[in-house]
Amino acid sequence: MKIKDLLYLFFALALAGFMLFSLIYSPKKEDKFIIDDINTNIEGKIKRKVAVRKNLLTHVLIERAHKNDTLIFLGEAMDSVQIGDNLFKQKNSPFFYVSRQGEKNKKLKYVLIPKSVVDDNNFPDAWKDSCRNNWKNVVIDN
Repeated sequence: MKIKDLLYLFFALALAGFMLFSLIYSPKKEDKFIIDDINTNIEGKIKRKVAVRKNLLTHVLIERAHKNDTLIFLGEAMDSVQIGDNLFKQKNSPFFYVSRQGEKNKKLKYVLIPKSVVDDNNFPDAWKDSCRNNWKNVVIDN
């Protein structure tokens, strides 16, 4: 083999190794979005329900004090909220609370966490105990 062929082989193996490393050890997009959803802090009043896709209400528009209105995905929880309800989601929690005048606050699931995400090294260790105890009803098998 010529030196030129060896260099091509070396670069091809290095590229394949880098791609394999990136595939195995890089954070998955799903993990990133779930962690961002848990980190999010939301507080506001529901202005209206929104159908992002035709005839499918999945989002609400939240009016927030001193901030821009925000579109929030609620998915299956849409049936549990009404226009005018106050919505509050604490940072570092997978739940949100809906308060309606004269009624007790409702605790609803904001994000579902697949077990594979909980077991992943990129998932914060501080939350892993919460997933086994306080948050266990949002952890799902996949």
